[in-house]
Amino acid sequence: MPTASRRHVPGYMFTNVAAAAADAENPPAPCTADPAELAANLLVEATLRSASVTAAQAGRCICVVILPDNAWSKLVCREWGSLVFPGKPIHAGWRDDWDTEGWRAWAPSDPPSKTSHREESERFAKAVAAGLHCAGFSTDAAWLPLDMVQAADLRLTLPRLCPDDVALLARLLCGGLPAGRLEPAEAVRLTPRLLRLARRVGQDADAYVDKLRDLLAREEDVTTTSEAAVVGDSPRAAPTLDRLHGMDEAVAWGEAVARDLNAFQHGSLPWSAVDRGCLLSGPPGCGKTLFAQALAVTCGVPLICGSYGEWLGTGQGHQGDLLNAMRKSFAKARADVPSILFVDEIDSFPNRATITHHHADWEIQVVNALLAEIDGASSGQGVILVGACNHPDKLDPALVRSGRLDRHIRIRLPGRSALGAILREHLGTDLAGQDLSGAALAACGATGADCERFVRGARRRARAAGREVVPADLLDEIGGSDDRSPGDIRIAAVHEAGHAVAACALRPGWLEMVTIDGIGEEGGRTRLNRIGPAFGLPADISAELVMVLAGRAAEHETFGAPSSGSGGGPACDLALATELAVRADTALGFDEIGGLSWRGLPDTVGLPGMLAADQALAGRIHVRLEVAYAEARNLMRVWLSAVHALADALAARRVLDGAEADAIIQKAVTRLKRTR
Repeated sequence: MPTASRRHVPGYMFTNVAAAAADAENPPAPCTADPAELAANLLVEATLRSASVTAAQAGRCICVVILPDNAWSKLVCREWGSLVFPGKPIHAGWRDDWDTEGWRAWAPSDPPSKTSHREESERFAKAVAAGLHCAGFSTDAAWLPLDMVQAADLRLTLPRLCPDDVALLARLLCGGLPAGRLEPAEAVRLTPRLLRLARRVGQDADAYVDKLRDLLAREEDVTTTSEAAVVGDSPRAAPTLDRLHGMDEAVAWGEAVARDLNAFQHGSLPWSAVDRGCLLSGPPGCGKTLFAQALAVTCGVPLICGSYGEWLGTGQGHQGDLLNAMRKSFAKARADVPSILFVDEIDSFPNRATITHHHADWEIQVVNALLAEIDGASSGQGVILVGACNHPDKLDPALVRSGRLDRHIRIRLPGRSALGAILREHLGTDLAGQDLSGAALAACGATGADCERFVRGARRRARAAGREVVPADLLDEIGGSDDRSPGDIRIAAVHEAGHAVAACALRPGWLEMVTIDGIGEEGGRTRLNRIGPAFGLPADISAELVMVLAGRAAEHETFGAPSSGSGGGPACDLALATELAVRADTALGFDEIGGLSWRGLPDTVGLPGMLAADQALAGRIHVRLEVAYAEARNLMRVWLSAVHALADALAARRVLDGAEADAIIQKAVTRLKRTR
């Protein structure tokens, strides 16, 4: 049986859905009322009840009512009058304000100009002085007379429709209770237009609900970014939280928000109890934007997107263009409440404390404006702000203080099981029933965006061959084309084997996979699943350095000299080892000579400048790295037979999971012990 509604319609027989269902002997007669007017009556009465205010009490107050959509403005205004001042008709005025007998209402549909703001404030003051009841109805309080907002005795938020409302509406219109019900995510998307379009002569309650569902299916349910539309089986085509994998913490938070938002819309949870700000950080391609889209779809609310670059690009690059575009996005989010406002690449906004260039004032004003908009959004009800970035350490601390983006969720690269699930999502019906564990293993170290690219490439290979996708298409796409010589492949195998052997020797159980198939410019990958306490000791830093340098050391011990494979860009082994060594000295308190002073958390991009500017630090880092490399070479000499055995297996099979690699290593070690 349907659950009881929190609302009722004065003047009608039934006070809730459960009572309507129970009183089957006295069904209401079908009526010809406007469905949108009935719905507005439901919402207005519910708004007053949620505030514990009677219609008579509201009539003695100055009221501001925040609407979920401008389409409700005139309807809600009329129903407000029917409840608060029954029997007194409302006549629309030429300014979007409505003059009535005994009260005055404002229902602007667009942001006012400065001139009209002043004029309406004067008219509001005169209405108050004349003893008139004044009420404002808008999606954004900033569109109402400023004095009205300041003087308001009641500030109410009109909820969106819920499934109980729709069931009761169908009962009142059609004379019977529908057997089927809309989902909450469907009900909140209903507008006056859709409520009217679904009505048919002689329609029963189930037919009305079915027609609403059909109309909703044809509507765009989410406002997305301007990126190209996606089709097919990709989760981007229909993103929901249950289709996201490898970001468990973010999904759990999003599902909790969806539940809380639903409870808020049903009137059972105050807005103050809903999480309203979250920062997502992680490497490019890990699914931050997709998460925001899925969150909006799961919650059944609009998604409004923006970024520093997008806002700056709306005009000629002037500060005014950026600020206007930013304010429009926030205004849109407030107008469409409840809504998700997603600010991508929020680390593009600088930390005001670290700005030193001569444009500092310009950027400080931009950050200040962003903070003001965030505060404006959070002071109302219905806007959930999600920020995303790659470098959370670069954010202005004011952005992540309590009350703003006060929850930080780090999204890491997906593990093997998550990669298998992501590939399955993108494959859809392709390779149905096929085991994807091998492909997931080969893809370790890839992002969700990489998985989408792998599937796209596999389908391209299949089309070129004039057949369906086969597992080899996917594996070939993940591995990429390998035009390396046998000698280069052997070097890569020894290098990755060195990393894997060091991990098994120093941190048993950490090795997740090792492969000589690279992604991008990589020549291979060794992936570790770190287990243990979050706080490291000096010995842990030393072990980490040995594992990072073990690939080069394995080459050195095998071939008599290392290749250039450990060097290159900011993600190469030497860069990572140097960054770790510098971090130990400048940020972790492990510099026995330089002392305990904190000199900043380095990144690979800034390392050359930091070391060039501090020769003493550069000298200590040189010693630390040389000691670690000597230890790595010693380790490789002891375990060289295991390195070669694992390298042979990698050259033949190209990818091994942690258990397989560990078994090969242990077998080689056991054989070595027997020969001694």
